[in-house]
Amino acid sequence: MSNINSSKEFNIFFPKEISNEFLFSSDSYLVFLEKLSINPFYFFEKWSDINRQSLIDEYWRPNTKLDWKWSLSFPLFSLLEKYVDNFNHPKIIGFSGLPGSGKSTLGYWIDSVARELSLEIKVISLDDFYLPGNEMDIAMHGNPWNVPRGFPGSHSLELLNQSLDTFLNTGILKSPTFDKSLRDGKGDRSGWCEFSPKVLILEGWFVGCEPVSNLNVIDNSSDDKFNLCLSNIEKEFRISIQESLIQYSKIWKKFEKIWHLKSSEFNNTILWKTQQEDEMIKIKGSGLKDHRLRDFIRMIQTSIPQQSLSSINSDTTVEINQHRRINKLYTNAYKFE
Repeated sequence: MSNINSSKEFNIFFPKEISNEFLFSSDSYLVFLEKLSINPFYFFEKWSDINRQSLIDEYWRPNTKLDWKWSLSFPLFSLLEKYVDNFNHPKIIGFSGLPGSGKSTLGYWIDSVARELSLEIKVISLDDFYLPGNEMDIAMHGNPWNVPRGFPGSHSLELLNQSLDTFLNTGILKSPTFDKSLRDGKGDRSGWCEFSPKVLILEGWFVGCEPVSNLNVIDNSSDDKFNLCLSNIEKEFRISIQESLIQYSKIWKKFEKIWHLKSSEFNNTILWKTQQEDEMIKIKGSGLKDHRLRDFIRMIQTSIPQQSLSSINSDTTVEINQHRRINKLYTNAYKFE
């Protein structure tokens, strides 16, 4: 590790045009990197290299902020590179974040850069394991939000378990794909993929979320605090969702680490999900809108207690505000031996 011990020393080699874009202190950033076992000198040198920049620049979205590059994308990718270099057995990293927070955008960037650098890294979504259309319609029938998919209970868990176990044992991952634009925005399974990565990221909006034991207490005391005004049928349905989460928690146990892209305010997802569906309509001609979008947002807000979604037991947490700017960084110590 480096011998840097102050932000003043750090700023000698780290350009102010980058650090001035941060909403957090240089000290906290330095601590974050060092707890990830990332040498700041080498880190800056590697990601400033003109050859690497030429490979990755085309995969950024327009106007991607420097904080996303230097305090999320680059540190996470550096960590993934270390897993590839230091371990022979396949590893799974869980990545959690509310709908619209930027998980898929980050996943696309990681996949693209890994391909350019010939690194065996792959990102898949929990959404890819949604039930096929007909099965999904049956599983979702009668939910109080009238949504076509989304909450725990809408995935092929047996298939997901088998796929991840096979990957961990053989290094081969067979995954379905799900196209949310099919069936007029209800979505359907659209094919299959096979990969052989060394490191797999599984991302999803409730990845890492554990069932709660005090649901009745939460539901009877949090309406005013979170302004949810849960209906009786929502409260009852939340019980079945918590039961489903017990099965999902078995998936989380397969993860080596969990990263959480945490929202500073839970309701930020209202804006993010709206933007996400607007973009899908522009690109694919289909997506959620009007009452169907409102119902889906209501499901996000109420199907799982917001307290449990906001306090996922992650190894690394990157907190973002309404504009997806990074506010805070904190992580446990990583060791590569």
